[in-house]
Amino acid sequence: MLTVTDRAVAAVKSVREDEIQGLRIMVAAGGCSGLSYSLGLEPEPQSDDEVLEFDGLKVFVDPGSVMWLNGAVMDYVESGSSSGFTFENPNAPAKREGGCSCSSKSC
Repeated sequence: MLTVTDRAVAAVKSVREDEIQGLRIMVAAGGCSGLSYSLGLEPEPQSDDEVLEFDGLKVFVDPGSVMWLNGAVMDYVESGSSSGFTFENPNAPAKREGGCSCSSKSC
């Protein structure tokens, strides 16, 4: 399934309002890598979500996104004046060199 790096876990934990909130990841066709990623904080999963846990951070993935995240790695990168979450995803239909960054507002 999905791997979330320690840097990404720490970044999410630093912005969530309380320890109950989890991270929702949704995937749709489109975006810079052939896939578009939506991230958001939610208090609890939906009944049909797959729930993953990384160092105390719960990640909620809807059934339609599960297949797109198999083998993917989510990271958090800081580079100069910008920072954001990146996805390295072997399932992306058209992959640009360097992967996709959600800091570029294209995810």
